[in-house]
Amino acid sequence: MKPALLNSLKPYNIIIMNKLFLLVLLFLCACRHPAEKVSYPTRDYLVVGKMMDTIKPPYIVDASAGKKHVVLIGCDHNRDPKHPQFALIEQYFKKLKPQIAFNEGGQLADTSISSFRDGIIKHGESGALKYLSDRSHIKMMDGDMADSAEFGAMLKKYPKDKLFLYYVMERMVIPYVNGAYGKIPFEAFYTKSVKPWFVEPGFPLNFQEQRYGYFTNLYRKYVGTDFKPVITNDIERFDYLNSNCEFCAIGRASKMVRDSTLLSKIDKALNTNDRIMITFGQGHALAIEPALSQIVAKHH
Repeated sequence: MKPALLNSLKPYNIIIMNKLFLLVLLFLCACRHPAEKVSYPTRDYLVVGKMMDTIKPPYIVDASAGKKHVVLIGCDHNRDPKHPQFALIEQYFKKLKPQIAFNEGGQLADTSISSFRDGIIKHGESGALKYLSDRSHIKMMDGDMADSAEFGAMLKKYPKDKLFLYYVMERMVIPYVNGAYGKIPFEAFYTKSVKPWFVEPGFPLNFQEQRYGYFTNLYRKYVGTDFKPVITNDIERFDYLNSNCEFCAIGRASKMVRDSTLLSKIDKALNTNDRIMITFGQGHALAIEPALSQIVAKHH
């Protein structure tokens, strides 16, 4: 090629090289800085607590935009077939005809539910939704965060001993004193449950820390009294709706982590489904109501 022609092409070569450099730079930046996690607008749980003083469950969140329609039944966790929330779950399910459903508390694989009433007695609102979903041949998916993921996220924020004490109170003691686990002595219930509920999902407890005495010692250390498996004023120190206690703040953080997971799953499900039904606790429903309306509108 002639020198004159080569000289005339130099500006174009420089432009092309500059563009290639910019493209490579943008690619490298994208690899090093992945997309940020979506943040959803939710209600503060202290506000939720004040709302729950005047609102009886169930609390219905009905969000629609165009073809997209999501119904969330905010439930009271009970297994009384006469509770009005179960009639509403059935009514909304028949009206909505959902294409997919989400429940709280883990994937429910029970295939032995023989009736709507049987589902309620065995699994509360999740059992009711499971029965309806199976009859309609749709999937009911776990809308909750896996315990292993929640434990990992929360252990980054709080000391292990305080976090374990909160979880035992929230997941075992409070339901137990309200009759959720029958008449088994609490120590026997704890001993039977600590491994599958905590150790196997990844909460880091050594052999000594799995013992009942470890929990009761933590209770005495942080509450200041000996533990008794009965309803006392000390339980208020673990109620996430209270504003002036350390363990209440841990509870609110746990709820917020789980709310983010549920909203993310709903957001993703709306990419391929128009109608979704969910049963979750009333507090969760009140907290995520603003975000749910925004997500549905986004998919319109």
